[in-house]
Amino acid sequence: MNLLAVSMTEFLNGNIFGYLLHAFEAALAVTLFCFYLERRRYFVVRYFAALVLFIGASLGLGLLFETFIPYLRYLVVLPLSLAIVPLCCKDSFWNELFCCVAAVASQNLAFSLGGIVVGLFGHNPVEADLLFSTIQTIIYLFVQIGTFWVCAKRLKNMDSGFGKERLPMVLVSLLIALMVYVFQHDRQSLDSADFFWWRSAFIGFDIVSLFMLFGMHERSKLRKENAVLDQLRVSEEKQYEFDKRAMETVNIKCHDLKHQLIALRSSVGEEQAEVLKGVEDAVMIYDAVAKTGCKPLDVILANKYLVCEQYGIRFTYMIDGEKLSFMSAVDIYSLFGNALDNAIRAVKDAKDDTKKVINLTVFAREKLLYIHEENYTEEVPSFKDGMPVTTQADTDKHGFGMMSMKRIAETYGGVMVTFCKGNIFNLQLTIPIK
Repeated sequence: MNLLAVSMTEFLNGNIFGYLLHAFEAALAVTLFCFYLERRRYFVVRYFAALVLFIGASLGLGLLFETFIPYLRYLVVLPLSLAIVPLCCKDSFWNELFCCVAAVASQNLAFSLGGIVVGLFGHNPVEADLLFSTIQTIIYLFVQIGTFWVCAKRLKNMDSGFGKERLPMVLVSLLIALMVYVFQHDRQSLDSADFFWWRSAFIGFDIVSLFMLFGMHERSKLRKENAVLDQLRVSEEKQYEFDKRAMETVNIKCHDLKHQLIALRSSVGEEQAEVLKGVEDAVMIYDAVAKTGCKPLDVILANKYLVCEQYGIRFTYMIDGEKLSFMSAVDIYSLFGNALDNAIRAVKDAKDDTKKVINLTVFAREKLLYIHEENYTEEVPSFKDGMPVTTQADTDKHGFGMMSMKRIAETYGGVMVTFCKGNIFNLQLTIPIK
């Protein structure tokens, strides 16, 4: 019995168990961080086959490197992760590299923190002990799952581009591999010099590395969104010029037609005069609508007014257009065009016709411009970071209108706020007048 206990203790403190434990820790971290990657068919079968292959290869290569290059014996885990993940997932290489490197940093963070805690009690973290090993395991699982929980929302819908961030990500990957697998080789035991200092340094390094990785991820995502917004702005510029020319042409023709009808009225009977008056009222919509003192806004309001007429929407507005003179024509067109498009989309299918109402107000008070739009909505949207989440099925191609409006407001030093009161959606912008 004593011999069995001694043999078990030797095994738990031996290199073979160390390789197996590290492989399981790395497998857990990679599994969590690759959770949102696109999966292949028969994922469960693939996953368990890859897990067995990963642990077996980690053990075999670890023993091989221990004989020839001891300092690199744990380094095999990272390239093995990059080789195994494609067996289960079919995402881009750069997404897989990102997840694997983030998993390495997270795994080492949990490992270092568990080691430093038990080290404070005087126990060597590399030696097996029921109590302290249990404490290390609990700390490891808590930190590993907690790190994933903090990072999870940023791992969803990952951008596969990483265009300009690819080289920095490779450099960060190499630096993490060097710090985690080479520098720590002789600094894992409590007997090593400056154990607590090194463990604290590794913890700080892992946290900074995760911030750097997810910072590159956010930068890549923002760069893609800005490219889409820039493309949207180019399209809106062309559409504005087209609508402007079209409105000028129609206004000229309507103006001429109005005078022709006035002349015609004097030479026909009373009954026909009433008919002609109705025609005159119809064409005079261009004189009755969109005279705000801001020509770009007049163009967009006239167009959206006609769309509202088509859907039976009552569109009312009170606008001091002259206060918009400090803004560019394209920004005005984009801002109000997106706001009204969203409002029309929200109210056009309302079952109650009395609720098909859109109100728009623009006024200035002291040195601030206030823009307020409100409309009824059948489905109250959910909000994320103060912005409504698009209800369109294809989220990759929708939702940029709100982002465009927010960016325009921020360009002029302003802010945009959206909220719902019951089923009434409110959009408010406050912009300093320059």
